[in-house]
Amino acid sequence: MTNVVAYRGHQNPVWDVDWSHMGIYFTTASRDRTARLWSTDRTSTLRIYAGHSSDVDVSTRKYPRLSETHLKQCVRFHPNSLYIATGSSDWTARLWDVQRGTSVRVFIGHQGIVSTLAFSPDGRYLATTGKPIPTTSEHLLNESPLGEDLSINLWDLGSGRRIKKMTGHTASVYSLAFSEESSMLVSGGADWTVRCWDVRGAGGPPETSRTNGIGGNHGSHSHHSKDPGPEVIETWVVHDFHVVFFSWNHRTDLLATFPTKRTPITTVHFTPRNLCLVAGPYLSTTPR
Repeated sequence: MTNVVAYRGHQNPVWDVDWSHMGIYFTTASRDRTARLWSTDRTSTLRIYAGHSSDVDVSTRKYPRLSETHLKQCVRFHPNSLYIATGSSDWTARLWDVQRGTSVRVFIGHQGIVSTLAFSPDGRYLATTGKPIPTTSEHLLNESPLGEDLSINLWDLGSGRRIKKMTGHTASVYSLAFSEESSMLVSGGADWTVRCWDVRGAGGPPETSRTNGIGGNHGSHSHHSKDPGPEVIETWVVHDFHVVFFSWNHRTDLLATFPTKRTPITTVHFTPRNLCLVAGPYLSTTPR
């Protein structure tokens, strides 16, 4: 493969690149605290988006362990290509006017680095999430979630307000993707799970629902990895069958959790036919 052209302008490493839906322009995010706009017909910078007080995403020099398995999504074009969003290690996300180069929204609410972004296809929402901030060598090796809420924030672009905060992942969230009709958000992360969220659901704190199951042994229940299990609240015996009523705490916006055996989910993607594809490196227990 031959290098056709080199685009120079950033003063530090470039963390992420995203193409506009028009196919002519692309944007980059860098450790120099800026994002930049480029086009395929010239090598000089068209716009510089400056305003973040730290890296547009996290510095690999500070946190080398995190960059090994994390596919960054810290800069994204809006579906209409008139705006871009950036996430930064200053704990904020920003929405920028592409033509003017100005920041039109600042999204404040995370308790850690904002490194993953996704726009809804209808252009109404922005989803953001981040990663832990390790402060010791032990946290670096284990990628412990210190100083980060592991939440996914859903923002209304029109008003700039946070619609809701979705929690459930127990480790860093690596990738976000909206379904084609913008009604579902899918996330994948370092906790080896894929989770589906109801975008238009009320969200909020967990509520208790009452469901029933039939089985001979109500002492064993299958549930998703690291989710709270059901509590047996009532048992009836009907014609030699046990009818067991469970109290199961669940969030109103978490639709489903799909655990994997040993695969951190680094990429989540919806196809034009609304099929969801996920990928990640399988972590073998066998030493090489």
